[in-house]
Amino acid sequence: MFMVNQHDDTDHTVPCHILCDFDGTISLKDTTDHLLETFARLGWQDIEDEWVAGKIGSKVCMQKQIALLDVSIDELYECLDHIEIDLGFLELVKITAQYKIPLTIVSDGLDLVIRYILKRYQLDHLPIIANHLAQLDERSWQLEFPNEKLSCISQSGTCKCNVAQQYPKQHIILIGDGRSDFCLATQADYVFAKKSLIQHCKDHHISHTTFENFKEICHPLAKLLNSDLGQDNSVMVIT
Repeated sequence: MFMVNQHDDTDHTVPCHILCDFDGTISLKDTTDHLLETFARLGWQDIEDEWVAGKIGSKVCMQKQIALLDVSIDELYECLDHIEIDLGFLELVKITAQYKIPLTIVSDGLDLVIRYILKRYQLDHLPIIANHLAQLDERSWQLEFPNEKLSCISQSGTCKCNVAQQYPKQHIILIGDGRSDFCLATQADYVFAKKSLIQHCKDHHISHTTFENFKEICHPLAKLLNSDLGQDNSVMVIT
């Protein structure tokens, strides 16, 4: 059963887990692209074009691009200070706490960047699974992949499907926006989609709810959490 009683204060395991993308979903802009546009040496856009053309996966793309960054840690943080999140995400966090629903940020982006931005909003308690941004010297960086899977269909640095498999007894609710979410969308029990993930869900007949900001998610998510997932068709809305 997927039904959760929000008024029950008993400590118990809830059989669902929300996996939420970060860049372009929680953050209002793609943080990696912003850092590359601001601090990368020439050549990063050529690498991006290879990825867009499908010649390389996102892991290889980002690994090569991050190697082109020329930025100090202080300059990086100053740049991140100007990146905002969708403030509706704060309400989503409150709802997950109210229903005792685990919420994990799963991103093919940069862990240091995500943690720094979330800390500004007092959200640094949230678990984060992402690629590891490591500083080599004062202005050089490299990307490491503690969550990679060599057989990842998306060729991502962080294989979101592999992450979801760590919770085999829980229903997975995916909140995402793009290519790194495509594979997991086919396996998740339910999807909240924006941007290119919407068309992917339509093309593959994946039940989903569209959204542009997190405020639009709060009501349907609460309804979903009070339903028997997979049996209450009123929550399986495609808009």
